[in-house]
Amino acid sequence: MRKPSPGRILGATGSRFRGALYNVEDAASAAGSFLARVPRAIWGGLRAVWLSLTTQGRRRLVIALGGAVVLILVLAAAVPNLPCEFPGGDSCPPPDDSEELVPADAVVYAHVNLDPDSEQYEEAADIAASLPTITGEIGRRAVALLPGPRGAPPNFARDIEPWLGDEAAAATVPGGGDVEQVALLEIGDPEGATRFARQVASGRARTDTYREVEVSVDERGLATAQLDGFLVVGREPVVRSVIDTQSGREGADSLASDENASRARDELPDHRFADAYLSPTAARTLADPNGPLAQVSPLISPEATRGAAASLAADDGKLELAVRSVLDPERVRSDPGFFSAFAPFDPTLAGEFSPDALAYVGIGDPEGAVKALLAQASAAAPGIASGFEDLVEQLRRTDEIDIARDFLPTLGDEAALGLEPRDEASESDPTPYVQFLADDVDSERARRALASLQRPVADAIVPQTGLQAPTFEETEIDGVEARTLQVSPAVELTYAVLDDLATVATSRDGIARLASGDGGLSDDERYEQATDGMTGDPSLFGYFDLSELVAVGERLGLAEDPVYATFAPEFRVLDSLGLAVSSSEDSLDTDARLIVEPPPSSEGDDGPVPPAD
Repeated sequence: MRKPSPGRILGATGSRFRGALYNVEDAASAAGSFLARVPRAIWGGLRAVWLSLTTQGRRRLVIALGGAVVLILVLAAAVPNLPCEFPGGDSCPPPDDSEELVPADAVVYAHVNLDPDSEQYEEAADIAASLPTITGEIGRRAVALLPGPRGAPPNFARDIEPWLGDEAAAATVPGGGDVEQVALLEIGDPEGATRFARQVASGRARTDTYREVEVSVDERGLATAQLDGFLVVGREPVVRSVIDTQSGREGADSLASDENASRARDELPDHRFADAYLSPTAARTLADPNGPLAQVSPLISPEATRGAAASLAADDGKLELAVRSVLDPERVRSDPGFFSAFAPFDPTLAGEFSPDALAYVGIGDPEGAVKALLAQASAAAPGIASGFEDLVEQLRRTDEIDIARDFLPTLGDEAALGLEPRDEASESDPTPYVQFLADDVDSERARRALASLQRPVADAIVPQTGLQAPTFEETEIDGVEARTLQVSPAVELTYAVLDDLATVATSRDGIARLASGDGGLSDDERYEQATDGMTGDPSLFGYFDLSELVAVGERLGLAEDPVYATFAPEFRVLDSLGLAVSSSEDSLDTDARLIVEPPPSSEGDDGPVPPAD
């Protein structure tokens, strides 16, 4: 059998006043007298009851009270650990019976919960109602992966929904010497499923029995079979492979028994409505520079993963994405992923940005992160690393600046980059400014290091024709000594050191804000909603005010893009996004939370927008 080709893997919240005072005083005095009597009355009553009991009755009462205390203690300790099926236990993951049918060598697996009575489905439906065009497009693309009647793509509402049960899954597995796709659709109405199977067949179909299961195969080799309450659809070899797995054929294990797949998927939050799994082969192929997952490959670390899983959950207007990649420590050491350069840290600098900040991204140990990233670049892109090394050497020779020795150590224990609105932003110039912060720095050393960079930075600014090259000028901003370089009419590169906080901004507004102490992003309600529960020593931490970013983007010309105009109403309901990435030797975990505002009117919504033809 020819080895499967990985290149074939498919990509997817105040007289009268005085009288009133006297009345309040009288009431307070009466209440105080009453409250003083209550304990004595209760104690007297309990004492009378106790003395009225016989010796045996007192013993029984003590035993009963002791038993009640023990029961309370047991429940307090046990409830958090109850199985999810019991009241008080954690929420259960969505039922997934299809994983018992999918072969263990599946390279890609995706599962979705479609039970309309489940809480997750209802929450997802509310979010879908806010994003009808986007969710509709996703639905169309998903349904288009299935065959339809007379060779056309199926219509979900007409062809599938009437007979579909509460689960749907798809997998890409080896079969017949190639990599094939198979769909597993839970059957709610057997007769409807049978009709669908007949309608998607091309030409005269033959029916064979394989391991006591009827398999219908059409002239194209497309096969359908009903197995353990699922309609299995795919080419004949892969459908037979699913039957082998279900029947327990020797060597035909299911994905549920695969150690890496189980570990990756078990790390996902139980509260979810959809999840997916990528084998190492799929991760490397799909996250290739030319693959469909190239933009998110850093969240998987494809060269070191033993398997990666992702899930989507919905909760009161919040859409939560979780990505878990199980890593091979040896491969991490030889081929570290992007986020391995960032050390775990306790994010605190968000409190230094304004509550109106448009974006914030923080990291710990910036010196170590820069050095690790340069080491990665030396291995992955030698030309870029070499160019940086040449620049460092040139600065050392001409300006006597040693970046590694004199500058990087001044970055402190934590650094953050923020995007802030200008104090006097207007419709004609809504451009926000960028601000960099470094915390816990040696103030004198940081001032010397920043001053040493003034000349090379100024030299790098190309002046307008006939004008003198710009230079940094000393200035005072709200009592803080600062240095400013006029880069353009709208950009002033300004730096300052305030106690143990060093900052560089593209507007003096950033220095003024820090001097005034007008921070507090971390106390902002929207920030807390987007990032609550994510601050457990991440390697990278971020927050984005999507509503304001979209508004600024539109004022800067984004609204004129016809492609953007199609989705503009839905981009405008995106409120905020929280992001946390945690990296260790054997795992890479990503959590993102998207806050979606409700649609302008949701009356009459019955659920997700059904996929169109």
